[in-house]
Amino acid sequence: MIAQRTNPPNQYAVVFWLSLLLVILAAVALRIQLLNSFPLSPDEGIHLMWLRLMSAGYQPYTEVYVTYPPLYPIAIEAIWQLWPTEAAQRWFSVACTVFGAIGIALLARKFAGPVAGVAAAGLTLFSPPLVEPSRAVLGEFPSVAWSVWAIWLAWLYRDAGKGRYGLLILSGLCLSASLLTKLLSPFVAVLIPLIIAARWISLADLRAGRRSPALHPAGLKPLLIDLTVWGLALVLPAIILMSLYDVGPLVQQVVGQRLEARAAYVADDAFWPPRYERGAMFVQEDTALVLLALAGMGLAYIRRRDRWLMLTWLGLAFLMLAVHNPIRYKHFLILIPPFAIFGSTVIAGWLASLRSLLSRPIDSPSTTNPSTPDRRTATRFMAVAGSIALLSLYLWQIPAALSLWRVKADVPQPPTDEVEALAFIDDVIGPNDCVITDDTPLVYWSRRMVPPELAEVSANRLISGALTLAELIAVSDRYDCQLVAAVSNRIPKYLPDYMDWVERKYLGRFHYGEDDLFFAKIDTDPNPGTPLWADFDHQLIFHGYDLPRTPAAPGDRVPLTLTWQAQTALDTDYAIFVQLRNQDNETLASADHQPYKGLAPTSTWPAGAVIKEFVWLHLPADLPAGRYPIYAGLYRPDNLERLPLLADTSGENALILGPLVVP
Repeated sequence: MIAQRTNPPNQYAVVFWLSLLLVILAAVALRIQLLNSFPLSPDEGIHLMWLRLMSAGYQPYTEVYVTYPPLYPIAIEAIWQLWPTEAAQRWFSVACTVFGAIGIALLARKFAGPVAGVAAAGLTLFSPPLVEPSRAVLGEFPSVAWSVWAIWLAWLYRDAGKGRYGLLILSGLCLSASLLTKLLSPFVAVLIPLIIAARWISLADLRAGRRSPALHPAGLKPLLIDLTVWGLALVLPAIILMSLYDVGPLVQQVVGQRLEARAAYVADDAFWPPRYERGAMFVQEDTALVLLALAGMGLAYIRRRDRWLMLTWLGLAFLMLAVHNPIRYKHFLILIPPFAIFGSTVIAGWLASLRSLLSRPIDSPSTTNPSTPDRRTATRFMAVAGSIALLSLYLWQIPAALSLWRVKADVPQPPTDEVEALAFIDDVIGPNDCVITDDTPLVYWSRRMVPPELAEVSANRLISGALTLAELIAVSDRYDCQLVAAVSNRIPKYLPDYMDWVERKYLGRFHYGEDDLFFAKIDTDPNPGTPLWADFDHQLIFHGYDLPRTPAAPGDRVPLTLTWQAQTALDTDYAIFVQLRNQDNETLASADHQPYKGLAPTSTWPAGAVIKEFVWLHLPADLPAGRYPIYAGLYRPDNLERLPLLADTSGENALILGPLVVP
């Protein structure tokens, strides 16, 4: 008798992991093409600004306004220290997405076999709603990824033998990591105790009306021990990590502000329409996944095994979306793992039917069961119908998804309408000057910073009252930012009185597109890096200047900031000359200009106004090494007559600044 040949389990495991690796490599290859293709979102701008501020030494929560739990800022800051680029943050998001997809694959394999596992990873990694955020500087899917692993480890523990507390502890740690990354999946803290309880409480006994032994006082002890171990693994890391910070500001910014914003949004009449709208967007972008998931729910109900777990997971996710307010499209990412797992069961079933069809002729009846040909006919019908349905879905959806990605990828970064604003910002404020803004991507592209308290000026923060008019004015005065870019309609919408204050306090306005930049604060605190008091004909006081302390190199652009004060209302639009000279008093470079590119002329300066204005000095590419003085003063453009400098030591009504060192 010849023994039947079987494939060893290890061979199936190798095939599973190799197939999963191929899916992951294909997904990563797609993200390489799209890594920098999508517009920088406001949330990404906020996160990148956190990094810029924290790398400058500002502390999260106490100084930098951070609305995420501490693990995400810690993680992205660690990457920034190693590789301080936007691309590094995007690769971190890609790695978190792959990490989550592997967890989803393991869950699907446990639920419906290895084919389902590979299919679930593919449905996740190529889900159109996930492609853009999976390479964005966002914390949503990293949080989802950790929660998926927490569920898988708890599921393993449920089916494991005694003494496998390591799985339980790891599950608690993973969920803790999820909640410390982003408070997006707190419902998993309800799901996992149910999974743990299923180890001790038999659903079959409950359905049959029998009392489970775990419900007896003596039998309840192991369940309570399990829940205690898991709960400690969940809570202790959070306590330890939060103890590293000032807990009061942390809790207020991460939890308090969101609860206050939710209360404010709940008071709005439009509660359900945004949910319907964003839900419809999700269905439209990934119709195939939604339809497969619906079919998979039906299969799960028929096969019964672990259906309660998956349906409870999905139900809790829907409940989370129902109560979350305000609801954003990115919050729907919590549906992708259960949808992918349900959908993968359909693909696995279809492939099983197809394999059965191909492995046996349709007219070969079984010797023990004459009805086999009829079953083969049904199998063939299922395989063909499934092939047609899947092919139709993806032939319709893939071009639509590619078209959507192409449209977004064609948007230049920064957008065309902001290039003019960025050029103006670069011309009129120094690289170390700050900007008051509700559009963080604009400031990020300009390579400037915002006051740390204004690292996030979101609609949530404004509508919740976490940033008031008095606080915003106080921050604006404290940091003396020379430019206000309230261009995303958040500040004008929620704090319109601040814009009235800005129009009174800032001298100039630069209009681009449909937006305005306000500049030249008239009551700046005169605290230049290098004080140098001088009086120009009792009309203007010079308080000093800011010049980089580091040596310059030939061909460099050297930033120079000059601080002036009007002693009286001027009636002349003076030009300012800035000249780099050598020891022979020859001018090697000059930067004659009117303040703020002529948009804040001296004739508009009110009496007493303190104005800080900025200019770039372009050094010659062949400038020899040496120490070069900088001459500065004012003159009338119409006749080149210089404004007299009292107590002049230069002999030409000029201040002597510097020297500028070229090593």
